[in-house]
Amino acid sequence: GYASRKKNDFQAAIADYSKAIELNSKHFKAFFNRGFLYDKLGDFEKAIQDYTAALEIDPSNAFTYYNRGISYDRVGNYQAAIENFNKAVELE
Repeated sequence: GYASRKKNDFQAAIADYSKAIELNSKHFKAFFNRGFLYDKLGDFEKAIQDYTAALEIDPSNAFTYYNRGISYDRVGNYQAAIENFNKAVELE
C-alpha cells in the first residue's frame, strides 16, 4: 500500500490496504492509511469509518482522532470534529 501511495496510485494503495485488512482484521496501520487515502479522494464517510475502526484497535492514537476530526469537518459535522480534535489534544 505504501509503495502505491508514494506513486500517487491511491486506488491501488486502497486495494493493498484492503487486502491487508482481509488478512488481519486488527491491522491498525492498514485502517489508518486507507482512511487517509479515502479522505484524500474525497470519500469522507469511508475515511471516518476506517479511522473509527483504527480507534477500536488503538484508542490512544492521537493522530487518528485528529485525522477523523478533519474528515468530520469536511462533511460538515463540526461538533464531531471538535470532539475529535479535543481528544487528540488531550492525548498529546
